[in-house]
Amino acid sequence: MEIRIGSYLAASWLLEQESQQWHTLVLLDSGKDPTDFVAAHARSFHFLRFDDIEEPRSGKQLPSRMLIEQGLDFAKGKDKLLVSCRAGQGRSVAMAYVIHSRESGAAAASPLLDPTRHRPNRLVVEIGSQLLGTPAVLDHFDAWRRTHAHIKLADYYDDMEREFEALVARGAVNRICGP
Repeated sequence: MEIRIGSYLAASWLLEQESQQWHTLVLLDSGKDPTDFVAAHARSFHFLRFDDIEEPRSGKQLPSRMLIEQGLDFAKGKDKLLVSCRAGQGRSVAMAYVIHSRESGAAAASPLLDPTRHRPNRLVVEIGSQLLGTPAVLDHFDAWRRTHAHIKLADYYDDMEREFEALVARGAVNRICGP
């Protein structure tokens, strides 16, 4: 299975450039509605709605067992999977890690995690680990977080901004959902 992770902007660009090649799992904020873009450009698609939070917050939707299970079910048997959330740093990374862990094991999935770009949602990983019945998924993830705890995303904001600007310069636009 080939898995790509991206922000709405990066995923929009990939789907536009490689239309009908990617099965696409989009993690929308609870208050967002998708456009028709993904339906028109993905081989197949599924939307999940929850916010990038790890504890209850007023007006926000926590990831749930049902939602994570839907994502896992959708991804089953897919050869090329694109997983996207707003920034491509939290929910989508966590979901991609859980999916890849199911396919290849947690140790093999760990290279998906980039400490200079990602802050995966631990609750998504925890729920996924429980659903898979594989404590190693959460154990490997927690070990990764401890190992990279000293790395601050803020130290890489300039690099991330350059990547964002390069996509925009090539004509990328968020076509997945409205502002």
